[in-house]
Amino acid sequence: MLIRKNTKAFKTILQLVKDCKDRADREKLIRLYITKAGQSIDERISVEGLQGDAELFYDMGYETVLNNLESSNHQLNSSDEVSGIYYFHSSSNKIWDEAPFEFDEAIKKEFSSLPELPVVRKKEKARKYDFPAPKSKEKPAVTKKEKARAPTKEIKIVEKAPRQPDFKLRHKIQFTDLDKIIFRQPRLNKQDVLNYYNKISEYILPYMKDRPLWVRQQAESLRAPVALNVASLFQSDEEEMPDWIKPITMPKDKTQSILLCNDKEHVLLYVERGYIEFNVAHAKVKQPATPDYILIVIDSPEFELVKALDVTLTAKEILDGLKLPSFIKADGKSGLHVYIPLDSKSKFETAKAVAEYICNLISLKIPNDVVREGSGGDVYGKVSLDYTCNEEGKSIVAPYSLVAGPLATIATPLLWEEIKEGLRLEDFNTETIFTRLKNVGDPFENFFRKKVNADELLERLEDNYGFLF
Repeated sequence: MLIRKNTKAFKTILQLVKDCKDRADREKLIRLYITKAGQSIDERISVEGLQGDAELFYDMGYETVLNNLESSNHQLNSSDEVSGIYYFHSSSNKIWDEAPFEFDEAIKKEFSSLPELPVVRKKEKARKYDFPAPKSKEKPAVTKKEKARAPTKEIKIVEKAPRQPDFKLRHKIQFTDLDKIIFRQPRLNKQDVLNYYNKISEYILPYMKDRPLWVRQQAESLRAPVALNVASLFQSDEEEMPDWIKPITMPKDKTQSILLCNDKEHVLLYVERGYIEFNVAHAKVKQPATPDYILIVIDSPEFELVKALDVTLTAKEILDGLKLPSFIKADGKSGLHVYIPLDSKSKFETAKAVAEYICNLISLKIPNDVVREGSGGDVYGKVSLDYTCNEEGKSIVAPYSLVAGPLATIATPLLWEEIKEGLRLEDFNTETIFTRLKNVGDPFENFFRKKVNADELLERLEDNYGFLF
């Protein structure tokens, strides 16, 4: 039976799948099946019954169900033969039963407030399904006498209440939903994310201190980050803000109240409230009109990072020719960020003009490989150069911040000698970052010691290269 998209029944199923996505117990609430091409719903294989590592199959199946629910090309159906089984037909295939799934009885208690809950099924014993495996030598069978001689131990299972993390904080924070899944590649729950920020705090805090922040939750990876303030952190009027959280007002706008992140307690509280990605302003709150650095964002086309690497090396050649200090950071997604540290004495307009000059020089040297942001040129297959981010009120992902998205990657400072073929942004993650810091150190360690005056630099660029543009 077809379940139309504009009905309450469909909307409830979509809401259930979305709400269960990040739950650690979702496999108990929503069960998935695999069908071979051309087979009917009766000939299905439970993912739970797969022998071996079935986690990948479940993750892929879950994403398929969610994508199909949100797709305009797939229609949701409930089985007439097996009550409680749901599946899809696509616009190109109205015969095969695609991506079957079912809900466990537990959802009636968990989501009793939702209208028109779907038909649920009592859990059945999953039929085991073995993948072909290499042959191995069989172990000799154990005789009855040997079994009788083998000692038996009584194993007692004692359930313990979930313990609070011991982060040795100066202020008490009640952490919740520690088993909530945040990333699936690799699999990280909220406890893992908190552990990461607890350990990385000494490295990330220098780049966030005294700066306005913009933040993202994992579910908001495709949206622009939101400004961090009391309203975004405590969205319910019933929630009481801890007394150690001190909002501040901006010098130019006394009505604007923001939150800072100057210690580990603030970092972990923000993570507890759901924020996993931290973006920082280019200037501190006491000097909001004078940036601390010039930024050039180099983004690869269709995730072809090798093209961005070539352009980044060209940028390095130009900056070296101008005798300018420069630093490089992987953005954790598809590109690289080039920084030129400033003495915080020049306006944003000057910093932006300098960044535009440098992008023009890059474009002049390799015109067929790059396109400047806002230039209106052909963008297909070209690397994007963005200098427009050098404006008051804009932000960039902080060094050592996790990046919201499908992979648990980190915006990682790099050494210039690492900008070469073979660089993979996914290699910078929670499993590798601390070994890297031990072996390489922080490539941004001297960032605030090498400073340039943007006004003097702009004057030099105009005198020497103004005739080119």
